[in-house]
Formats: sequence, C-alpha cells, structure tokens
Amino acid sequence: MRQPTSDSGRDRHADRDPADGPEDVLDESLARLGATGPEFRGGLANHGPMATEAMLRLGRADNVEPWLDRYIRRLEAAPRAADRIDDQTWPEALGITGRVADWELYLRDQLAEGSWRDVLARWWRILVPGVAAAATHGVIRTSHAARSLAIAEAVGRSAQTGERTAELARGLAYWAASYLELPGPARTGGHLELRDAVADLPVAAGPVQPGLITTRLRTCLGGEPRFPAAVSALRPPGDVSAGLRDLASEFARVFLVYGRTQPIDFLHAVTAPVAARSVLGLLPAELARPSYDALWQVCAALYSAYAVDAVQESEPIGEPPGPDVLIDRAVGTGDEHTIKLTEACLRLHAESPDPVFLHAAARGSELLG
Repeated sequence: MRQPTSDSGRDRHADRDPADGPEDVLDESLARLGATGPEFRGGLANHGPMATEAMLRLGRADNVEPWLDRYIRRLEAAPRAADRIDDQTWPEALGITGRVADWELYLRDQLAEGSWRDVLARWWRILVPGVAAAATHGVIRTSHAARSLAIAEAVGRSAQTGERTAELARGLAYWAASYLELPGPARTGGHLELRDAVADLPVAAGPVQPGLITTRLRTCLGGEPRFPAAVSALRPPGDVSAGLRDLASEFARVFLVYGRTQPIDFLHAVTAPVAARSVLGLLPAELARPSYDALWQVCAALYSAYAVDAVQESEPIGEPPGPDVLIDRAVGTGDEHTIKLTEACLRLHAESPDPVFLHAAARGSELLG
C-alpha cells in the first residue's frame, strides 16, 4: 500500500502560531490531506476532510491534529492523472473511478477560471442524479468543502481559500468519478407521508454479504421491480429545506430502530441529507427539488438494501445526553463516522430540538466507539 507523505507531528506542532484559530487548523489539515487519495483499502472512502471539518464545527479544533496524525496513516497516496478531460470528453469519464485524478485536474482548471459557486452549481446539476456515488460520500465531501468556503468568505478569509477550493475540486471529482444512478426516476409525486413511504419500501433479499455499500446497491436493487414505484409514492415536499430536515429525522429514527446490525450503512441516510441541506442556500433554487428527490431515493435504497438482516429495536425513551456530552463521546471514539453523524445531528437539533437527533448521535458513539 502506498502511503502519503507527511511531515513530523512534533515539528508541525512546534511551528504552530499561537494566534492560529480553528479556520487555520482546517486549512492546514486540508493541505496535509491533499497528498492522499479519495479511497483506501479497496474502496473505503477517505473521511479525513469531512471529519476534520465536522470536528471544527463541533468546537474541537484542538483535537483535529492528534486525530489526523492517527487517521492519515491509513490512507494511500493520491492517484496520478493519466488522460486529460475536457468540455467535450467529460461525459465518457463520468462514473469511471480510475479517472478521479483526471477529474480533479479538469475541475481545478474550472475553479481557477471562475467563481467556485458557479462551478459548484454547474456540477451539482449534472451530478445530483448520481448522488449514490461512493455510498453518498461524493455529495457529502463536496458539501463539506462548499460549506467551508462559504464560512471562509463570511469571516473575511476570501483571499485565503486555496486549500478549500482544492478540496472542492477533490470532492466534485470523487462524486463524478464514482457517479452512480439508481433504478428508476428520482422523482417524488405520490401521496404518502414520509413514514408511510418508508414503511412501504421493498426490502431486498438477504443475507447481506460483506462488501462495499455501492456493490450491495447495484446487485440488489437492479432486480427489484417494486423499488422505483415505492420511491415515487412519496408526497413531494412543500419546502425542500424542511423536507431534507424531515428526511434526516426519519432516517435517524430508522438508524435507531435498525442500525445495530449495520450502523455504518444506515447512518449515511442521515449524514447525506444533512450535508446537502447545509449548502442548499449556495445553489440555484431550481436545484432544490431534484436534490431532495435524489437524496430520498438513495436513503430509500439504503433501507431497501440493508433492512433485511436488521434486528429491530424500540426507539429509545428517556432523556438523551446533552450536546456537550455527545461531542465528548464522539471525539473520544476517534471514529470518523461517529464524528460526522454527531455533527449532523447536533446541527439539526440546534434549530429543531427533536430528541431523535440526540439519541441517534448517542447510538452512533455506542455502536462505533
């Protein structure tokens, strides 16, 4: 396994300017992670950029470098570009994982020539039908990168966004190279409320074999004729932002009821809609509804693919732990999925104090810690 090169942790920490703040920690972390590839160990997603940004939003900048010192040892070096992509040839490179480095160079060129918001909007429109890419890590990584750029601009760091712009190129490149459409149109148009639509989803045959989520989605949904109609049966959202919050809330409940057997598989149905919702305001309004429909489709797919082996539990009762306790637990686990799940749940809980979000974050630390 090729390992990315990194500098000495001791020297790096000694050289830190005491005046550096959390946003500096993010930029330095992205610089270190720039030498790493989007996947390792045969298809596992590199969560470094996403978990780093999530930790900072949880107020734990001091924990980032020690965590990254450990995590980066798992990763592999970034692949090298082989064949240039241009405005005429990009469609033939869509969904070709071996061309992720070619995609990154192509998108870096576009970001160098125009506004990152314009590039994000253009490619979000193209890529959102394939939101299942890399088990939703393409859209999640892209959303974390775009969010970090918007925050930099908001705090007056527009001139210091080189690492974040490069990370946006990597996130979009990963999404494009892993692009994956699911069976049937991603379009809601029925009359079912969300909980009823989830209950009516078909469950694929089991048992669930070990392997990548995308492999399971490809193999089990292609032969399930009921899936497209079940996706379309959901009532369209009146407001997309509220709809994505409700989607995350419902699948946080699903995670609590079904997630003990397959926690990582189910939790992406929470983190993906929350990540996309966090950048909804950066996108043209006409992209809101297609984004919702595509995210509902992939969340439904995760349920259909993995509920077969899940042991159902009752929803938790009683008072959940508070945000500070949950942050301590998540960061203490060192688990990248738990950190991202906790940040996503607390983000929604801050505006909609539904205890399901706190219970889901607590369950994530319990199962993955």
